[in-house]
Amino acid sequence: MTIDHRNLSRINNRKLVLQQLFNNKETSRAEIARQLHLNKSTVSSIYSELDDEGFIEEVRQGESTSSGGRKPHLVCLNHNYGFVASFSIGTSYMASMFNNTNGEIIQYNRQPIEQFDILNIMQMIKKEIKKMQKVDQTGHGLLAIGFSIHGIVYQNKVLDSPFLELNGIDLQEYFEKEFAVPVVLENEANLAAVFEKDYYAADNISDLITISIHRGIGVGVIANGSLYRGNRGMAGEIGRTLMNDHAGNGHKLVKVESLCSEDAIINQVKEVKGLKEIDSDQLVKLYHYDSQVLRIFDHAMELIAEASYNAIVSFGPQEVYFNSTLFEDIPELFKQVQGKLIEMGAFSPIKMIKGARMASLLGASSLAIHQALNLEDFQLKLQWPNEVENID
Repeated sequence: MTIDHRNLSRINNRKLVLQQLFNNKETSRAEIARQLHLNKSTVSSIYSELDDEGFIEEVRQGESTSSGGRKPHLVCLNHNYGFVASFSIGTSYMASMFNNTNGEIIQYNRQPIEQFDILNIMQMIKKEIKKMQKVDQTGHGLLAIGFSIHGIVYQNKVLDSPFLELNGIDLQEYFEKEFAVPVVLENEANLAAVFEKDYYAADNISDLITISIHRGIGVGVIANGSLYRGNRGMAGEIGRTLMNDHAGNGHKLVKVESLCSEDAIINQVKEVKGLKEIDSDQLVKLYHYDSQVLRIFDHAMELIAEASYNAIVSFGPQEVYFNSTLFEDIPELFKQVQGKLIEMGAFSPIKMIKGARMASLLGASSLAIHQALNLEDFQLKLQWPNEVENID
């Protein structure tokens, strides 16, 4: 089969022009040609094609050059070209998010799961998407769907999850057939790292990690500008690493997350206080006023700092981000871990994501946008959400 190199070149040039629209608040045909070192006629042809498809939104008329001439038309990506949907399934809730083409949030919702059954959850997801489609005013509607999964994901398949039983159901296949759009699945810690890369990281930051502390503990790794998954999606599973449990008379090797994940901490608090259930407000109050509970937290933060330090020296990131609702509810915990890491000699700036519940969904939205527009290997700078902050 003969390869048409001219066609391949045009396809790649089209992607580069689209990337320029994403990554500049405003630009022009002449500026795109200058940035990409392409002929103006090549850019004009692709520009017209993208304009006809609805990707381009006119911003204003620019200033003419000192030598005079026609004033340029400044344009940007049409954020209203279409929308993507993303979903995260917790132990008792489902979170959903809808985003415009440039990544800005249209809607975020979190609702309880009354019946934790995969078929029921799939119906909830379909209902949320169809509700959005009824009120959608974008040019091209639903473009793609992303899933944030608590567990190991490889090539859009869930290999292992601590609580999500799929019973042989292929989520990607089902929802692609149902809505006729691309569907991507990814581990939630990986998605938090994607979020930092695509929504926040400066151009000179190509290596970063996010440490997610939820039901388990996982690390999302961006290495040389790309998400690093490892063999069969196992990279960053630090919660599964082993350490000595010094409780009792002997020593026993146990998984790190069984000692200091959010679930592990909550279970320890419930046990010492004789509680069947505990909500976040009660947990915060006990942390501040109960010495038994404070000791549990202090020990857990020591273990988290040790595991995090090992991740930092293993992956060598330029920046480190903690993604934990527990740290948001009790900011002192982040400061405690941050301080211990500095004492240990951690060499990277250490920050906390405020708005942790949204981070992995925003990462899923980014993957969905990349997939929908066939820009998987292109760096896109998406619209930073006001609902999320990075705190030093």
